[in-house]
Amino acid sequence: MERVYSSIFNDVLGPVMNGPSSSHSAGCARIGFMTRCLYGKDITQADVVFEELGSYPSTYVGQGSNFGFTGGLVGIPAEDSRLKDAVSIAKEQGRKIVFKKASLGFKHPNQARIDVFAADGHKEFSVMTYSIGGGMFQITELDEFQVVIDGSSRQAFICCETSEGIALAEAALERIGAARSTQRVKNRTLYTVPLTRTQNCDSILALRGQPGISFVRIAEVIMPVARKAVKDVPFNATETMTYAAGSGKSLWELAVEYECGIGYVTPEQVQNLAQHTLDVMRAAVIPPEESVKKMEFLPCRCREMETQYQKIHFPDVGVLGRVMLAAVGVMENSCTHRIVAAAPTAGSSGVVPAAVVTLGNQMGLPDEEIRKGLLAAGLVGAFIANQATFGGEVGACQAENGSASAMAAAGVVQLLNGTVEQSFQAASLAMQNMLGLICDPVAGLTEIPCIGRNVSSATNAIMSAYMVLCGFNPVIPLDETIITMGRVGEQLPEELRCTCRGGLCVSPTGCKITQEVEATRPKL
Repeated sequence: MERVYSSIFNDVLGPVMNGPSSSHSAGCARIGFMTRCLYGKDITQADVVFEELGSYPSTYVGQGSNFGFTGGLVGIPAEDSRLKDAVSIAKEQGRKIVFKKASLGFKHPNQARIDVFAADGHKEFSVMTYSIGGGMFQITELDEFQVVIDGSSRQAFICCETSEGIALAEAALERIGAARSTQRVKNRTLYTVPLTRTQNCDSILALRGQPGISFVRIAEVIMPVARKAVKDVPFNATETMTYAAGSGKSLWELAVEYECGIGYVTPEQVQNLAQHTLDVMRAAVIPPEESVKKMEFLPCRCREMETQYQKIHFPDVGVLGRVMLAAVGVMENSCTHRIVAAAPTAGSSGVVPAAVVTLGNQMGLPDEEIRKGLLAAGLVGAFIANQATFGGEVGACQAENGSASAMAAAGVVQLLNGTVEQSFQAASLAMQNMLGLICDPVAGLTEIPCIGRNVSSATNAIMSAYMVLCGFNPVIPLDETIITMGRVGEQLPEELRCTCRGGLCVSPTGCKITQEVEATRPKL
């Protein structure tokens, strides 16, 4: 099987986004944005058709797929604070974005087809899409042709209807010396042309409207880091241990090498991306302003909790009290659709800021040292994504908060100047402690039980790091634990994987909350 390397900043420490869900709001925004890019024109009318057996039909409003898809289709990127208002913005602009459900031949819980219509109402363009966790996405069909589009590489697609069109396409591609592959569907031929980041494609674009040319579409890079062909880059923790043996390099240095090895990015740019992530995380731990009274159904309580924390004389738990408040603050911002950094998902976005950034702040460390902790956490996250999943719809909450906790544990070890081996051991222990954790967001919202699980995951990360630094050996290597997490996710019934059909979602109180919330939502 071909190895697919995940990027620390495309897939793990990010996206920087409007809450509440990286899969359902940021991933959908990226899908919509790429669809608009491929269409090449302004979109005024589109249908977003959900797989009826997937997770979107029950969660698309509560977890922000409605504003995610809409925002992307109208040109608002995931990190733009306007995204949360995209539905009303589209209506004000006279655009018609309609959500439906149908049988699409179930392949993934987050499966949707987008049909784009011309001004006269006829369907002009269609893509099959998947949001695969942590803001990552794939477009696998473009007007019935098989494609692979994930926003990290630049490609051109030329569809020819006649031999004349094929001759024109061949001549244009020969002029620029472009590699290409072809496929044929229903008497049409599609050329798929990989492009470099700076390659001029004017001769390709000039094919638009020529005889025998059905369409020309360009997929631009919309991710922070453009991917490149990978050579000799460790894929997992085991290979990294072998690669780093005797080098004396810290985990954060290996993270920089990894990101530069898989993407067109320099060490300085990696540090800049890490600083941006740190800035966003540091801002996100500050709770929403007092005028923001509630999330969807829970009241915002973090400011009140901080006041009570200072009043009550708790037994000393060290930094953990501040960690608790930081995790709650981030999640309240996420649930009120403010800007957070998914790390690796929005549903677990409180864990790494609470454990790594808050601990670094409490230790009085400079930004340079806290960035090292984030990079160490990011590399562990990349190894999780390489071998398993972040998607709650695929791996349940163990894939979200369990992954975040493992990442944070490695980051804490880095802050405390532990070794690469200790970082991997702490990450393994943290994930072991969370195997089997189900995903059951009440009413399809990342409020209950997600906020509490972020706190417990951050605490678990710190205690796992401390245990290993004090000499505990979790025995099972990190890679084996990651693969086990992926396997456990496959073994869990779909009712316990973000479908709102199990766990606390079907408790009497959970059902009551769901009924109250759904009474205010549009019906498919």
